[in-house]
Amino acid sequence: MTKPKPIIIDLSEHQLPNKINYDLLAKNIDGAIVRIQYGSAYEDNQYKTHITELQKRGVPVAVYAWVRGTDVNDMRNEATTFYNRAKQFNPTFYWLDIEERSMSDMRSGVEAYRSTLQGYVGNKVGAYIANHLFSIFNIDVSKFNGIWIPTYGVNNGEYLGVNPTATNNYNLHQYTSNGVLPGFNGPLDVSRIANGDFSTFFGKAQVKPQTPKPQPAPTNVKWHVENATYVMNGDTNLRTQPTTNSGVIALLPRGSAIKYDAWAITNGYLWIRQPRSGGYGYVATGPANGNGRTEAAWGSFK
Repeated sequence: MTKPKPIIIDLSEHQLPNKINYDLLAKNIDGAIVRIQYGSAYEDNQYKTHITELQKRGVPVAVYAWVRGTDVNDMRNEATTFYNRAKQFNPTFYWLDIEERSMSDMRSGVEAYRSTLQGYVGNKVGAYIANHLFSIFNIDVSKFNGIWIPTYGVNNGEYLGVNPTATNNYNLHQYTSNGVLPGFNGPLDVSRIANGDFSTFFGKAQVKPQTPKPQPAPTNVKWHVENATYVMNGDTNLRTQPTTNSGVIALLPRGSAIKYDAWAITNGYLWIRQPRSGGYGYVATGPANGNGRTEAAWGSFK
């Protein structure tokens, strides 16, 4: 087995936005759960960017908060802070991340958190509980609207059938912290739906933007015929037009070799065009230098 669908990831400030190609990542996931806070005192630095970028690409977003309340009143305060920070984004579901014994009686503390938050959002509150802490914390899980448990097995990025052992009553299973998906060059937490419906936690399916299609070569650009190969020295966007703000057909990883049939200098760059079904894709190989042919700054011609 590999990655069961629907594919669900969770994100926090540990996944920096400048390391994410949101266009590409959005095409490879079905839902995301974004951290809002670590206790009430610490607000995640990147949640606003993550949620905004994913939602505008049609990815449904739920949210979570690490629970750190030191008494019942503090738990209630955390719940209110969590709601106030997240409400502007209208998340599909709210999760409590319960991994730390922040007070002696976690059962009553978490219940105060849950009941306060549920008063704001209704039946959209779930509990993420570490498998090895499930029985120790003795949370009243019957009052939650969803249970999410992590167990990884060998943790190689794939789901290999290693399931939670603390309970059979869970809805989401986070099966790896080393998931690999196009759009982010690093490890990701990936979860699957184990029991229940995706729509319970992420709402009705949204229509994601279609992948931009190749376009005809622009007639106002002078193309020089040259049938050759170009090799990327870094991750490079294949675009619908020879402009840096045009649609991205695909992210070509470092080392990719593409065959092209012509080059042109336009919009400040040396571009090559790749014949594709229905038109061309375009790659900027580096800044232009005058009006003559220049060597690529970001790759090599073969």
